[in-house]
Amino acid sequence: MTTTTTREAPSPPLVHSVFRLGFRFVAHLFFREIQTTGTHLVPVSDPCIFIVGPHANQFVDGLCYISRNPRHSYALMASVSYDRPLIGHIGKILSAIPVVRPQDIVHLGQGSLVYNPNKEPLVLYGHGTRFTEQLGPRDFIIFGRNYKGHVARIVSDTVLEITHAIPHAEAGTYSFKIAPHVDQTAVYEEVHAYLNNHECITVFPEGGSHDRPEMLPLKAGFAVMALGALAENPTLPLKIVPVGMNYFHPDRFRSRAVVSFGQPMTIDPEEVEKFKRGGKERREAVTRLLDRSDEAFRTVTTNAPDFDTLMIIHAARRLYQNRKLSIQQTVKLNCHFVSGWTKLKEDPKLENLARKVKLYNETLAFFGIRDHQVQRLDITPVRASMLLIKRLCTLALLGGLGAPAFISNLPLIWAIDYISKKKQREALAGSMVKIAGKDVLATWKIIVAGIAAPMLYGLYALVYLRHLIKRRPDLSTIHKLIRACMAWAVQPILYYVLLRLGDTGLDIYKSIKPLFLAVRNPDVGKLLKTMRKDLSKDVTAFVHEHSTIFLPDEPFLKQDDTSIPSSSSSSSTSSSSASSSKNIFRFSKLLETASP
Repeated sequence: MTTTTTREAPSPPLVHSVFRLGFRFVAHLFFREIQTTGTHLVPVSDPCIFIVGPHANQFVDGLCYISRNPRHSYALMASVSYDRPLIGHIGKILSAIPVVRPQDIVHLGQGSLVYNPNKEPLVLYGHGTRFTEQLGPRDFIIFGRNYKGHVARIVSDTVLEITHAIPHAEAGTYSFKIAPHVDQTAVYEEVHAYLNNHECITVFPEGGSHDRPEMLPLKAGFAVMALGALAENPTLPLKIVPVGMNYFHPDRFRSRAVVSFGQPMTIDPEEVEKFKRGGKERREAVTRLLDRSDEAFRTVTTNAPDFDTLMIIHAARRLYQNRKLSIQQTVKLNCHFVSGWTKLKEDPKLENLARKVKLYNETLAFFGIRDHQVQRLDITPVRASMLLIKRLCTLALLGGLGAPAFISNLPLIWAIDYISKKKQREALAGSMVKIAGKDVLATWKIIVAGIAAPMLYGLYALVYLRHLIKRRPDLSTIHKLIRACMAWAVQPILYYVLLRLGDTGLDIYKSIKPLFLAVRNPDVGKLLKTMRKDLSKDVTAFVHEHSTIFLPDEPFLKQDDTSIPSSSSSSSTSSSSASSSKNIFRFSKLLETASP
């Protein structure tokens, strides 16, 4: 048995601190705002395995996470990324641990296979296959709609057995791919060495980035690492810390993000004992830890079954109590709403409420305005006209101030857009889990900007230097070089000014559509505001009726003078619901004759 002695966590090396500061600067440029919650929960000195998800923004996830994590951590990194020129060099400098993922060495199998889950759920038959040559025990065989079978035994070239029946698989004949089993013993040993030294490890347990609204099933690697470390060293005070990466628009420039650290998890000694015994009990211990980790993730992430449901839930959260929340409270309430929505999805009241919220979203989209802009519609046409003129003038002024920097950066903007979309298409073509490949956009926007911007500004500086050489013979060579260098250095500053002007200009631009609507058709604005008010009452009443599910630990949200208390009478709720339904009917009639 290995023993440990309590000691202070090792100080972060200087290189890590420098990169952390650099990552923070890059994140500040790309995101308008990044907030962090739960850092006080992170253990000060105990060894930790940070499990980070959802992995929705490829390398930007790591950038944001490292810049906000109070502990120095060694990340597990896919070997394909570790071998890349730029990303790989950064990984090597930060002592990342390379991992060969099975999905990175997937190859096409010869022939086709037949699967009938109804008759023989644990057997696959092949036509023209060479199972004995191409497969081995513990390999994965992938076919159809990302169906995965774990090979238990190869009977012959045309028959093999799998360990478990494949859920939701349909009977049929399929082409297939093979994901070979990878022996990760060396990786586990390196991880255990770090943990025994009271240091931290970072894992993205979904196995790869994606752009789905829900998290992918967690891979078992981190659970095996944690249980294996405690099996070797039972006195190790190991903690597993869930970290939620919550983006409002992960692929968009100047969007917002929240990094949420969750409650550290300790591992049950009973699970460690089961892991030691191996076989079926080992699998049970790993599965149990995965289930607990999945539940822990739900406290720090928004995990909806599909995009439409996510949009409805976000709208319901905005409508709840009709009050402004901080960005941290918004993320936490989103998590609670997703959890509550999932638990009550069969409730007829919730289904009716979801239909109303969806219609409200569609109505806002029809007129091209956002929910937070509805409150601004209740103004007179005269005042709306004055505000519209004022903001158009301000927008024109900002456009004039930012135009030179915008025009000079057009080649950079074009390069960023072209290359990031090209990489998006490549990522989508090579993945079976991505929806549109948006998870790679932010990464390539940052990479292209980091390389192309200094080159573009250097080109402009050379053009300026050539102008000085031809037109200013009175200047010495040193002065010409100094001026050219200053021209190169001032351009990033101008570009940053352009970003700030762009933030302000975008906010003003978004306010123009509701003002235009208030001028053109004030009745629509009044009806929209009434519709929102009634729908807000319906949402608040439903949430308070199920407050133990939607607001398990948020007492500050349950008390509000403008909200409907959880003890509201059924007649009040029915009256609100009837009023909301009436307004929806009136609005549907208005839509028949209105135009945006």
